Amino acid sequence: MLLNTSGRGLTTAASPFASARGCSVAMKTIVICLDTVRTDKVGAYGPTVVQTPSLDRFAEQGCLFTRAYAECPNTIPARTAMVAGIHTFTNRPWEALHTDDLHIAELFAEAGYLTAAFSDTPFNSGANMDRGFEHFRHYEMGKCLPPMNGQPPLDTSEAFFPPGFPENEYRFYPNTRTNRVLSEQKYGKYLPQMMVEEVAEWLARHRDDDFFLWVDSFNPHETWDIPEPFASMYEPQRGFEGRYIPMPMGPDMSWVKPGDLKHVHALYNAAITETDYWFGKLLDDMDELGLTDETLVVIVSDHGMPLGEHGTIRKFGYPIYEELARLVLMMRWPGRIPPGSRHDGLVSNVDIPETLLDAAELDIPQQMEGRSILPAAKGETIEETEHLCLGAYNYRAGVISADGHKFIDNRGETPDELYYLPDDPHERRNLMPEQPGLAAQLHRALWDFHEPWRAKRSRRHGS
Repeated sequence: MLLNTSGRGLTTAASPFASARGCSVAMKTIVICLDTVRTDKVGAYGPTVVQTPSLDRFAEQGCLFTRAYAECPNTIPARTAMVAGIHTFTNRPWEALHTDDLHIAELFAEAGYLTAAFSDTPFNSGANMDRGFEHFRHYEMGKCLPPMNGQPPLDTSEAFFPPGFPENEYRFYPNTRTNRVLSEQKYGKYLPQMMVEEVAEWLARHRDDDFFLWVDSFNPHETWDIPEPFASMYEPQRGFEGRYIPMPMGPDMSWVKPGDLKHVHALYNAAITETDYWFGKLLDDMDELGLTDETLVVIVSDHGMPLGEHGTIRKFGYPIYEELARLVLMMRWPGRIPPGSRHDGLVSNVDIPETLLDAAELDIPQQMEGRSILPAAKGETIEETEHLCLGAYNYRAGVISADGHKFIDNRGETPDELYYLPDDPHERRNLMPEQPGLAAQLHRALWDFHEPWRAKRSRRHGS
């Protein structure tokens, strides 16, 4: 037997799942992952023009984590962190879940829970994210996927694509538009409405079961093909300069004309409100089914979305500024998590699997690299994280201190950066010239964090 050095039970070398004991508490768990939602676009996090009544109401019913970060702000690495509880920016690029990685659904399934997932994220079914789910529904009519039933893409010549737009991405908007239209023609509805309704039907069938349910929505991720009444909510006249930009790009923003960024924000805002509306319907369905009071629900975004704040749109180069690195995280569990509570300490999406296992009173495997933040959600005192490290493999890395300093290692591409977030939340004033000593300390903390993975990589490659 190998002792779990975190003191959280025992695990064996023979089976990665041996630490999960039988279903010791009767409970229902739902994780709702929403793609690319920025905290400054959600009312629960502060004043914003974006209407998010459902997310705001949910936050009032549970705990809001105000300083949650993606350890790697990218689609598959972020989900790897959330299902396996491991860091990726230190040692692996965008790639499928490894065979020796844990998947939290497997742990819940082995413990006796009914497991299911609904996903329209185009990469999930090929990234081993379906492991452990007895029922896995992946939607053929999702964003960016090839047109369903082999249909030709619709004409989308009204869209403007910036010069230099990658040729292999031109198809994403036509595919998205085509799938929405075909879905409405065939089913009378489109995503995410279809997903939400099917999830509600599944919940109705299994309301008496102990279950672990993962709902993974690609909304409000670009490309933005948004129907009314949402499309014109933040921009009555669609576009400025006669340009409709459903999938902008950076970091070369020489194509931007006056009004373009306002237009891009309007499309993104509309997509968030659309997403909030449909997932609000799911929360209403839970109320009607009598599931709200007995279900732990976690709502999380995989990362944020740059929209021109630091000279880039989308994740090109993975700049780990706040608009990309921070994520929405809120938890509701009536009777256990005080309503209207908040936690202002540093947390990461790596913490999510251990938190869910803790809630179910299942042992936590030693290979998980986060910690349970359930006590924080419950209003209990937990040890504050002194430094939280994040980044993107072979791109950039950074470290945030408990007091709010943030150091960014740009790996020589551009000068390194240092900010004090409480006074400079938009990261406009680089303090490197003023505080080189503090920057060096944080840089050392980041390299010390990297050290164990550097050793692992050396052993793996025989160097």
